[in-house]
Amino acid sequence: MTTDAHQSRRPRFGLHTALPRGSDFTDFARSVERAGFDVLTVPDHFVASLSPFAAASAAAAATSRLRTGTLVLNNDFRHPVDTAREAVTIADISGGRFELGLGAGHMKSEYDAAGLTFDRGGVRVDRLEEAAAVIRALLRGDAVDVAGAHYRVHAGAGELAPAPPAPVPLLIGGNGTRVLALAGRLADIAGLAGISHNRDATAVRLSHFDAAGVLDRIAVVRDAAGDRFPEIELNGLIQFVVRSDDRAAAAAELAAPFGLTADPLLESPFVLIGTHEQMAEALTERQHRFGISYWTVFDEWPGRPSAMPDLTEVIALLR
Repeated sequence: MTTDAHQSRRPRFGLHTALPRGSDFTDFARSVERAGFDVLTVPDHFVASLSPFAAASAAAAATSRLRTGTLVLNNDFRHPVDTAREAVTIADISGGRFELGLGAGHMKSEYDAAGLTFDRGGVRVDRLEEAAAVIRALLRGDAVDVAGAHYRVHAGAGELAPAPPAPVPLLIGGNGTRVLALAGRLADIAGLAGISHNRDATAVRLSHFDAAGVLDRIAVVRDAAGDRFPEIELNGLIQFVVRSDDRAAAAAELAAPFGLTADPLLESPFVLIGTHEQMAEALTERQHRFGISYWTVFDEWPGRPSAMPDLTEVIALLR
């Protein structure tokens, strides 16, 4: 399943934040860089969340090494030409330190609040497929020739967006088969989350949360990618980080609300439980087993503390 290329990649670590911090945000970005994280990403939600492009720009301007990005941008909120132009601009002014994460959108409540039509999942993925073709070309500085049901873009190289200083990495993230197959065909990074939502995103299922589930999702990426699969970086969005001296007890407590036993969570690539040493060992083993080399954890989020302090210790151990 995994390749030597995936197993030998240098591990990367991302922190995912949506917390408004006002003028303290630039200091926060510097603290993320000092902690050893490679990437600071921002989600794309209308409610109580930072503007992703503005936040990424501010973080890039305040740091010298840290990469910034979106995880993931809701394709339905913007025209793909505008998305590509924003991404290329941030990449240009940051010296190539921007990664564009893209998804199909899933929170009906946001669409309703903004007065946008929330189409069925298949239509949203149709739009994402067309948009990704436009964005992929523009991120490379190529000409665009797309005539689809949702977007019609025809432009020469460099006509609609500044020429990027280097190709901007594209992450396509989700859990559905069509989205991950699209990542395999077009993306530089495939984002894996292990969870599925019902139609209006009012409930979450741990549909591909265990080892078998993530291997199944990676197989979708691999089959769509073909010969280019070794070039694709695999990203795992770690949903829970629990510091504990008793892994089994902590896993059982975490699993109970989901009607699960501890074992699936202990082996899940989307959960880190144990001491910092055990977490570091788990990430090394999971890269070997699954080929995931890029790990993202959550900053402070409603109902959960930030994973940044624990991952700071784990990063130091691994490096």
